[in-house]
Amino acid sequence: MTIRGKKLRGNGIWEASRMMLPEHKTAIRSHRTRLNERAKPELDEQRIEELSAALAEALETGAATAVTTFGAYGDETTVGVVAKIDPIERYVKLTTAEETAWIPFADIVHVSSQRSARRSEP
Repeated sequence: MTIRGKKLRGNGIWEASRMMLPEHKTAIRSHRTRLNERAKPELDEQRIEELSAALAEALETGAATAVTTFGAYGDETTVGVVAKIDPIERYVKLTTAEETAWIPFADIVHVSSQRSARRSEP
């Protein structure tokens, strides 16, 4: 009988298989990322109407508004003034100090008014 090499004794099998291809590392990272992914909540009709009313009020008053949008890994809140609501394209135009954001209605999960800031009327 021949004696096999050190690879088959003790921890040799695992020692010999430590090398990973870059494709394997990428697959493992993407799998771990997908494990943390959240499902988008389904909003009922009443909640959609509440969000629409809050956006309409924010547009009418010109108050600063915090709009929270759904993200697969965490929600994102943008604070600004609602400049336009486009019911056909289903977007809300939110103007902040730094930028203008077009937010799709389908991504909005929460709207809250920031009563302290008001837009000046021309």
